[in-house]
Amino acid sequence: MSNAPVPFNESRRLALLRELCILDTPPDQAFDLITKLASKTFNVPIALVTLIDKERQWFKSRVGLELTETPRDHAFCAYAILQPEVMVVLDAQQDERFKNNPLVTGSPHIRFYAGAQLTSREGLNLGTLCLIDKVPHHDFGPREHETLLTLAAMVTLRLESLRAMDYMDQTMGLPNRARLLDDLDQHSQAGICAAGQLAAVAVDLCGAEYFNDTVKALGYRYADDYLLASRDRLISLLPPDTTLYRISATRLGFVLGGTDETLADLLGRIGKACAVPLWVGDIPHNARATMGALRLPDTFDAADVLRALISASDAARKNGNHWSFYDSRHHDSQRRAYQVLSALSTALHQEHIDELSLHYQPKVDLRTGECTGVEALLRWTSPTLGAVSPAEFIPLAEKTALIDRITGWVMDEAMRQASVWQQRGWRLPVAFNVSAVDLDRPTFTDELCTCLLRHGVDPHLIELEFTESALSHSPDRLREHLLSLQALGMTVSIDDFGTGYSNMTYLKTLAANTLKVDQSFVRDMLTNATDQAIVPALVNLAHRTRHKVVAEGIETLAAYDALAAWGCDQGQGYWIAKPMTASALEQWLGSNPIRKMAASSVSNMA
Repeated sequence: MSNAPVPFNESRRLALLRELCILDTPPDQAFDLITKLASKTFNVPIALVTLIDKERQWFKSRVGLELTETPRDHAFCAYAILQPEVMVVLDAQQDERFKNNPLVTGSPHIRFYAGAQLTSREGLNLGTLCLIDKVPHHDFGPREHETLLTLAAMVTLRLESLRAMDYMDQTMGLPNRARLLDDLDQHSQAGICAAGQLAAVAVDLCGAEYFNDTVKALGYRYADDYLLASRDRLISLLPPDTTLYRISATRLGFVLGGTDETLADLLGRIGKACAVPLWVGDIPHNARATMGALRLPDTFDAADVLRALISASDAARKNGNHWSFYDSRHHDSQRRAYQVLSALSTALHQEHIDELSLHYQPKVDLRTGECTGVEALLRWTSPTLGAVSPAEFIPLAEKTALIDRITGWVMDEAMRQASVWQQRGWRLPVAFNVSAVDLDRPTFTDELCTCLLRHGVDPHLIELEFTESALSHSPDRLREHLLSLQALGMTVSIDDFGTGYSNMTYLKTLAANTLKVDQSFVRDMLTNATDQAIVPALVNLAHRTRHKVVAEGIETLAAYDALAAWGCDQGQGYWIAKPMTASALEQWLGSNPIRKMAASSVSNMA
């Protein structure tokens, strides 16, 4: 705490200042007009709207001063907020409190000061409207006092209007999320949640996707009318005098008492009522409302409650239910996802990039056992999370901009390694995966070509693998990318073939060289009659459409032999070799037990 004088109600004053959420905010036109008017009216070079924070005074509006804040120790206004009336200092050099003040002895060289308090409706002085001059004044009479107080009252009215706006959602006419958080805090502090007396509920009226589709089809005005109609229906279903809050674009919330049984009955009735089509204009809306509920504990953090309610509401929508009580497992899953994404973002920074690595899994010719190439597989070992599987972090990254950086890193590292092997005279093709998000970027092919040129890699040594989910995004753009890549000499493979959006049209129109049969078909094909029929059929189909076939997930010699007998071209899997570092792969290539096995098999047949 600073050495400036402190009001007796300092904690309440600072709490209100935080509640206003006005510190460090952009300029406000209304405040700026008042300070300009004050400067002109009183013929002073400096006029300020100041707010006294814990250890500083911050200027919400300023005329004639470049500073945005000063230490509270130096603030004349820290003294002014203790005064019952306007504080006037005609000559600071003659005032014992201020004559040695750095703002007097140095810039801005204050000689005259007058400050009127900005007093909230609770009677808390938050700051001042103040006047400053660099020369002393001889008087500041009653008329000047009255004028400055009037201008200060205008500033206070503006503060109160911002305060009211901060707690009210203008579109829905409901208290907003900030008010809900504040009220939850009040409930917690008052101790009225003991023995589970209160429950909080979040209601997602229609889901963000439905609302966005409504906006795109009919505009915001109609979409808002739909939300207002949904609000009115919900209000009609709630107990009288229940306060309804707007939490987000489509979510409302409320707090009420009662047992779990009465709450479940209420939420069930709301769910059934909201399942009835809601007519807005001439259009019936069948959007399903979902709710999340949480019994409030004795003490809690309001923000955590809100997060839990949204989590429970989303879980209800995902599971096809009207409502759901909060389950901590939802929180654990979301926290894990947040931790993974945060750590992944750090891992992609240059100073942490050693957390990422590529391992290489050989692909072999099933007839000769010769290594025909490798698949580069991303590995991540976080210092905080340990080894994280790509099956976990890639789907999360695809929902964020991180996937672009991941693909860029994999592309660069795979081509760097391909370049090393190329310089040694090894014609070892390197394959890596790209996501549907990558292939949806118009610039993807250009980025790939730039990387090729940077490392000087023969395009024939690069193979791109994409899953069939990419086909559901932008098929035309995907086809353009693939044609461009093939024109350069790259190989293109459809990964996990048979598990996604496969149809004959894709095989006919897409420029792909290779089909990779998903390991889910390969693992059980010797014991599962359906897989025994599907796998050779896929091999035959691929060959008839002029595609090579690679089988994934080969884990036994019997599976290897069966695939070779069915004419499958290449294979990879743990029985052949696990993914390994580049140096380990080089050693494996030197021995290649699969090639020796295939040669021995041919010799025995002879």
